[in-house]
Amino acid sequence: MKIERSVPFWLEQKLFPVYCILTFLFLFLPVVSGLGFLFAALATIHVVVNRTERQLRREVALEWKHYERLMFNQEQTDLQLQLFGLELFSSLGLKASFRLHAADGIVFTTSDALHPHTYDTELVLTEELFTIPIQTVKRGPTALDEIILTIRLPWRMGVYLFSFDSYPQFTVLPSLTAQATPFLLNRLRIGDRPDRYSPLKNKLVQLGSKAYTTEPSKDIDWYATAKTGRLQAKVYETSNQDTFTIALNLSGPSGYGLHNQSERFIEQASFLISELIKEGCKVELFLNRLNEANHMTHLALGEGQPHLKHVLVHLSTLSDRDSYIATKQFERYVVRRKHLNSQLILVGNDRIQAIG
Repeated sequence: MKIERSVPFWLEQKLFPVYCILTFLFLFLPVVSGLGFLFAALATIHVVVNRTERQLRREVALEWKHYERLMFNQEQTDLQLQLFGLELFSSLGLKASFRLHAADGIVFTTSDALHPHTYDTELVLTEELFTIPIQTVKRGPTALDEIILTIRLPWRMGVYLFSFDSYPQFTVLPSLTAQATPFLLNRLRIGDRPDRYSPLKNKLVQLGSKAYTTEPSKDIDWYATAKTGRLQAKVYETSNQDTFTIALNLSGPSGYGLHNQSERFIEQASFLISELIKEGCKVELFLNRLNEANHMTHLALGEGQPHLKHVLVHLSTLSDRDSYIATKQFERYVVRRKHLNSQLILVGNDRIQAIG
């Protein structure tokens, strides 16, 4: 925490010794004793202001009580922070205001439309816990970059500025509400895939049955249920046909440079991966971006929510400052390196194409 103060010139710290000396010089001279009392009053005000500053340094503190580090693009949530030391404000008659400033990826929903990244409010001294509504507007890492508490002394004797260095950090994930969603669902038949893509549609890969717990009704094995007298669910063998390779190409139509619709492609890839993982599929991801080792970016085959989180966090870091591989070179690389039995889906360059 850093504290700066702005006071009138007659309250500057360097004048305090001068006031003390002039007080002793004039106080015992009958003719100018009034000046002595004046300088004594100024010295007393100095002492009170300095004591107030020490109390503020000791008791004022800020703590973030709740905020989500991972958020989706266009998501709204509330920040909650607690400010300690408000009792001191009330006892000393101090007024305070709070100012927050956010980076480009966040806006304050209750702020002025002309200044959506700035939040200003007068503090209600009876409430220690403050709720601040925010909304994410841009994918990628972002944060609050300014937190300032302004405390005004009575009778315009000065202003204290408390700047805090505990800035909340956020990672804004790609939105899972992709454009042309009906087209994607229909094109890839997600949720109703043919037999060769899903063991749920193919009775030849059923291994047996088990006691029913929370499986969908379509997974109930009625034959085994009638035979055992207890509700049974089907057990399937994992099929290699339920593996997918998503190749995300962010290059422009010419094959070089970043496409002007790259954000839409990232959202489409995020949506596809989330839907496939929701269906119990295994997914690997290729990006035509060079990583730190100057290699093509490849996220290995995985499944479940941890893998989805890993993919979305990785997609949130994509930037126009990265280096990208040309389209043809990227597609040849993916065909050579992808999982042998996976279905390849190309996303980007103004197309979504399922191959295999």
